[in-house]
Amino acid sequence: MLVAILLQILYSGLKSYFASPWNQTDQAMYALLVLAVVLRYTLADSYFEWIRNVYAVDLVMFYLRILQLFLIEKHLGPKIIMIRRMVYPNVFFTFVNN
Repeated sequence: MLVAILLQILYSGLKSYFASPWNQTDQAMYALLVLAVVLRYTLADSYFEWIRNVYAVDLVMFYLRILQLFLIEKHLGPKIIMIRRMVYPNVFFTFVNN
C-alpha cells in the first residue's frame, strides 16, 4: 500500500495527490492510527477511554474505506448500498446514547 501511494505521488505530483478526498481520508486514517498508538504507550491509564475513542474513529474510517472498495464490485455493490441506507438512520441514535 505504501509503495502504491509513493508511486502515485511520484507520477501525479503531491498537489494532485492530495486533491482527491479519498487520499486525504487515507492520510487522516494513518495519522489517527499513529496518534492512537503513540498515545496508548505514552499516556497514563486514566486516558484510556480517550485513546479507545481515537481507535474507534480510526476503525470506522478503515471500514468506510473498505466499503468504498466493495461498491465497485458488481454483485456486492448494491448490497452495500442497501446496508448503508439501513445503517445511516441508526448512526444518529448511536451518538445520542453516548
